[in-house]
Amino acid sequence: MGRQRLLKSGRLLGLILVTLTVAASQSPQAADTRQNGGWILAHDAPFPGKYEDFAFPDAKNGWLANAGGDILHTADGGATWALQARGLGRLRSVDFLDARRGFAGTINGVLHATTDGGATWTDITSTLPKTTLGFCGMTHVGEHTHIVGKYTGGAADYFFSPDGGRTWRVTDLSQHAYGLVDVSFLDDSVGFIGGQAKVASPGVGPAMILKTTDGGRSWRPVFTHDGGRGFAWKIFPVSSTLIYAGLQSQDGIYRIAKSTDAGDHWLVKNVATDRPQGPGIQGIGFVDERTGWVGGFFAGMYATSDGGETWTAVPMDDRTINRFERVGGSMFTASVRGVLRYDPPARR
Repeated sequence: MGRQRLLKSGRLLGLILVTLTVAASQSPQAADTRQNGGWILAHDAPFPGKYEDFAFPDAKNGWLANAGGDILHTADGGATWALQARGLGRLRSVDFLDARRGFAGTINGVLHATTDGGATWTDITSTLPKTTLGFCGMTHVGEHTHIVGKYTGGAADYFFSPDGGRTWRVTDLSQHAYGLVDVSFLDDSVGFIGGQAKVASPGVGPAMILKTTDGGRSWRPVFTHDGGRGFAWKIFPVSSTLIYAGLQSQDGIYRIAKSTDAGDHWLVKNVATDRPQGPGIQGIGFVDERTGWVGGFFAGMYATSDGGETWTAVPMDDRTINRFERVGGSMFTASVRGVLRYDPPARR
């Protein structure tokens, strides 16, 4: 009798597990995952322009800024999001040093700061040592804060604060660049800036990347593309040696750049050809050394599982993807539909 009860219990448990598995596979989220290359809509928040930038200073607290001046906040690692601030201008970048202190910059040169986790923001532009033209990228390592911008108008300024925004210095990088888009640091010493190279005719230079090994005191070009007018739009380090960059070309060829030696040398990889001319790739992100995506001014994404050697189109209802952010083992990005999340198969 005891054995029969055990067998019946086992069959019942098996039936429950099968039922739950079938139900889960038929849920809208599971179907969305299968159809969208593993990506789900984590937060439904349609916006007709661009969601510009993420900031996650820890595994729980995150912020997302859009070009309409809105900032969204999550306190549970991206499971839920809520609108936290509005009316901050044409936001382009956001960064938080910790769960309370952060910065947000606009494309027309206003720098906001918060000390209460984004509940209130203050315009601190007047504390900077130079009149600003605009901001496109910002990051930090500890208290060391780095801000660059903007992508056009000859704005090649690099702002640095050694003390979390209490004091600032500025470096004019116009000898190398016409515009600056993104900044990323591997540690206190080694960092990169992506943008557009300076050439004789303003605004038509190719994509370029600058590198520093002294914490931003000096910069040197390490990559200049030969594909005509463009930008190194986003830089995504995977490790201290492996770094990817999204190249925004204008010639109908989508490309990335890849370095395996800490950014001293770069190889260009084609993502797609025969695409419409004009701005293409913007965002790039890798959840590990081989698995990554690009997005931009097109519908869906392109995905790679071999470190950027080959790419496959991922049809989606999403477009205008500008930034990818890795949080733990998951990846976040945002499109015109709202916040998207990718969890590796083992985590689903």
